[in-house]
Amino acid sequence: MNDLGLRRKIDELVPVGRQCRTSVGEAIQLLVLDMLSGRNALMNVDKWAAEQDLDQLLHPGLQASWFNDDALGHHLDRLYEADIHQVYSAFQLHVYQHERIPMRVFHGDTTSMSVYGAYTKPSKALQIVEGYSRDRRGAKQIQFGLIGNGDVHDGNTSDKTWNPDVLEKIHAQCAAVKLTDFLYVAYSAAMSKATLDAAKGAGAYLLTRAPNHLKIVKAALASADAPDAPWSEKVSFVSSKEGATYRWLATEAKYEGHSLTLIVVESSALDKKKEHTLIRERASECERLTKAAKEATQTPFHCLDNAEQAAEAFRGESLSRFHRMEVTIRPQEITRKKRGRPKQGEVPSVDTVYVLEVAITPDEARRRASHFVLATTLPSEWRGETMVGAAVLGLYKGQIHIEMNFSFLKDPVYTDEIYLKKPERVKVLGYLFLLALTVYRVFQRRIRQHITEQSPMHGSGGRILRKPTAAAIFQIFKYRKVVVFRLPDSTRTRQFIRPLTKEEKRVLSSLGLDESVYLG
Repeated sequence: MNDLGLRRKIDELVPVGRQCRTSVGEAIQLLVLDMLSGRNALMNVDKWAAEQDLDQLLHPGLQASWFNDDALGHHLDRLYEADIHQVYSAFQLHVYQHERIPMRVFHGDTTSMSVYGAYTKPSKALQIVEGYSRDRRGAKQIQFGLIGNGDVHDGNTSDKTWNPDVLEKIHAQCAAVKLTDFLYVAYSAAMSKATLDAAKGAGAYLLTRAPNHLKIVKAALASADAPDAPWSEKVSFVSSKEGATYRWLATEAKYEGHSLTLIVVESSALDKKKEHTLIRERASECERLTKAAKEATQTPFHCLDNAEQAAEAFRGESLSRFHRMEVTIRPQEITRKKRGRPKQGEVPSVDTVYVLEVAITPDEARRRASHFVLATTLPSEWRGETMVGAAVLGLYKGQIHIEMNFSFLKDPVYTDEIYLKKPERVKVLGYLFLLALTVYRVFQRRIRQHITEQSPMHGSGGRILRKPTAAAIFQIFKYRKVVVFRLPDSTRTRQFIRPLTKEEKRVLSSLGLDESVYLG
């Protein structure tokens, strides 16, 4: 955080009066440290701070009592008044530039967090509402939206509303650094006229998963079922033999006035994931159709028109996902019998009736279940790269990083429940969670640049870490203790209880640090 200039950046944007013992930047850095160490409620932060070496973590002279819940609450209020979203966005943009993270592709998605409290009065700051929570905990919620940066918004905001709104914000931030022609990647809620219009207005491109109910998607999936469909060769994005394989084919389409490339993707992983469910559903459907066909074929019709109407009704009522049904009408002659013994030489009357015949055959539903469709406004060439199916699919698969960030925001170790009275403070605290996530991800990114397959890291319990998470690295330092000696002349000296381990030294070295960060 010192290297990223977190305190300095916040103090530039949110000044406080001279009478304040602490700055907003100091309070926020301490709160982020508290979150990453295992979050405490605001009322307990000063007690936690009393056990920390504040002289080393922040600067000499600070007292833990200065960070009581009343002082911290006022700092949250100052952040809200200074427009917390602008403060957070400015720092996030600074991090991108400082870490030289490419700003060409932005992935976006939302998640919710449960909030506890009355919150009965409407608030312009943040609508904390009752409703279906995505994590199914608690009755009230707020939402987080993550992109290249992130935001905190009302608990009832639809993704269809959020996507175009956030595109406008990205456009404004990118314009500040003269960045154009970026790509926005999102899930299927982004497949709307509003989002497509917003992307075009921002001079950006859109990549999203297209919902199956759209006519253009149904047509693309149908073309993929053709025997001569021009599928690509199979590719894999991992070296493991057990990794998923993909193939694709591309078509062009128009939607809401925008020209799109639709890419039908066939995934072996999706096929395997659904296999057991499909087997069960196919068997159930076959039993249902067989029973319905038996009833339909046992009813004779004396009129061909009636038989044709019945056949059409049967086709409409017996829709299927896994089977093809062919309904035909077969004429059948029935001898009409009279009562009593027939007269000698009498020719019996013959009536013609019509019966339905139903042929049920398995369909290629299992294969179609492994298909999904991506829609993009990307040109065939973008930034010197050919945007063929593999390249576009690789960009879309980057959505996993957003979902990994959500696991941080859902982890009670770092975020826990929110118990605050003011919606304004709830909103600010939500942004502080995003600040903590930024620090967490930068820390993890820097460490991973020094870890290789040949030289993995050894975590707690002897675990081999080839892609260590920041949480696993924190665990290595969990029991690191420093003794602080206060000398008669008011100076202090620090000493380790035990020497640094090999892995601790390796982590510090990877970050460009040494033991002086502990000992001063």
